[in-house]
This record gives sequence, C-alpha cells and structure tokens, in this order.
Amino acid sequence: MFRLKFFIAPIFVLLFFSITPGQSQSGDLEAESLAKFEFALIGDVPYNTADFWKFDNVIKEINANKKLEWVLHAGDIKTGSSLCSDELFQDRLERFQQFRIPFILTPGDNEWTDCHRFSAGSYRPLERLSRLRTLFYPKAGMSLGQSPMPVITQASDPSYPEFVENVRWMKNHVMFATLHIVGSNNALAAFSTRTQADDEEVKRRIKATLSWLHQTFDEAKARNTRGVFLLFQADPRFELIKGNRGRLGFEEILDAFEQESVKFGKPVVLAHGDSHHFRVDKPLLSNINKRQIKNVTRVETFGADDVHWLRIIADPSSPEVFTIHQEIVEQNLKKRSLF
Repeated sequence: MFRLKFFIAPIFVLLFFSITPGQSQSGDLEAESLAKFEFALIGDVPYNTADFWKFDNVIKEINANKKLEWVLHAGDIKTGSSLCSDELFQDRLERFQQFRIPFILTPGDNEWTDCHRFSAGSYRPLERLSRLRTLFYPKAGMSLGQSPMPVITQASDPSYPEFVENVRWMKNHVMFATLHIVGSNNALAAFSTRTQADDEEVKRRIKATLSWLHQTFDEAKARNTRGVFLLFQADPRFELIKGNRGRLGFEEILDAFEQESVKFGKPVVLAHGDSHHFRVDKPLLSNINKRQIKNVTRVETFGADDVHWLRIIADPSSPEVFTIHQEIVEQNLKKRSLF
C-alpha cells in the first residue's frame, strides 16, 4: 500500500506518497553505495504552444534543484494532432537540452505512430520513428542533457541494433530501464495507409521490449538490487481483464510485468504518461488469483495542460525504496498575463 503524508508549509501543501512493497557495465553510477538520491519525472509535455511558458517554469525549477541526478520523460513531446515536422522535433530537442542534468526520453505515440494523421502532416510513422532515433539518440549509450551520462543501450545487442531508445542503468543498488511501449495499442491502431511493415515493426518492438525487460530483471536479481524502476509511455490498461481488446498490443508485456515482478519480490515502479492525470496506485493483478501484486506500484505523470513534475527519492536502505513527491509549480496554476 502507499501512505499519504502531509507537510504544511507557509505557502503550500506538499503531498507525497511513500510506496511500501509487500552490472559490471558502464551503466553503473556509484553502484556500491546505499545512499539515497533524487530524480525528476515528467511526461506529455510540452503540448500546446500557449503553454510553453509553463514548461519553461518546470525547467527552471528542476535546474534550480541541486539534489536531482537526472530527468526522465515518459514520452509524448507534442499533441497527437500537431505537425510531426523536423522543425517541431528540433524545437523539442532544444528545449530538452536546457536541462543541466542528464535527460532521458522514451518515445511516445504522438511523435511517430500517430503522425499518419492529416493534421500531423500525413507522415509515414516508420519514417518518423527513424528520424526520432537520429535526433534524440544521436550517440548510442549516452543520455541527452547538458551533462549527459553513460547508459547501457539495447542497440549494443546485435539482435536489436536499432533500439537505441531502450536503455538501462543502475545507481546505488537501484535499477532503471526504459521500454519502448506506446499508446494507440502499442502502435497497432488501424489507419488507412497502414502497411505490413507497420505490423512487422510492432511485432519486432514487442519482442525487443520483452527481451530488454527480462534482461533487466535478470541483471537486477544477479546484482541483488533493492528496486527496479521502469519507464514507458503507454497506459497499458491495467484495469481491463485479460483478453479485452483494450489491452491489444500490451497483453504479452503485462504478463511479463507480472511474472518478473513476482519473481523479483522487491519494489518495482511502472512509470508512464499517456492519460494526462497524476496517479499512484497498485494496478497489477495476478492472473492466478486476481489479487494485487503488492510490490508493484504505478506512477503516472502530470501532462498536457497540467504542467508540473514529480520528484522521486530512491532510498536503497529503506524497504520502500521509492518515495514520490508532487512538485506543483505555483506559477503554472495561474493564467499568464498578456501584458
């Protein structure tokens, strides 16, 4: 379960959730320490041009916090109907590069699979995916941000050389990984110009995702890590029963989440965006007895018009490991003056 804790400050109320549970490679960052550390989580931003100033405020707050190790972005760097142009991609890249600490992005459906829409420019989704990889992952094995950090990338696996976006790293006995899982039923949603190549891409990406997920947990168990944090874009519809059409594209992945989390037995966070409202809950149910899997917690980011961020503390010495704090940007609660 999670506990609600309140701290009354002179100006605002800070609300945060404490979560309770029931690599000898270049991705290690001081892996032998048990010291706690903090990082930022955002997603589904920036969306509308009129709200860019809000995202600027988020950047300023995160840059001003000297305790943060990195920024994680859960994908969807634009609306689903806005133009998927190179110019827009470049704009978002420049905004993300304003972060002074390492910045790690997992792709969302709005920036590639939904680009077939007329309002988005009638692009071929696979061409946009290729362009995204070129722009946002220019050096495999390195993050973005003004102070990039090394990570392990799935692209180093000869079986999956194109998956530069799937990365993994560890700090202080806590494992982190990104998984390319997107909305629109993980890119299976029908559209008029869909081709067999689009279908084959989904099959291959799911295969790559499952491989990366299993490798991550294998590494976590081998290294006796205290917790695992997984970042992806899509809301995989945890609440729907197995076999429901709404879980199309996610079924195999949800099964793998369950299997690996149960075997791991320590705190696991599944972090995503997509639905545009912040929440923390225990969404994963056992296929065997339909009970909650207590060591798994879902956190969904703020997003779209609700432009704030989450500060997450990882404390390897605590049985809870992860504590999630809402960071409400006070200025973003007000309408911007035009004068």
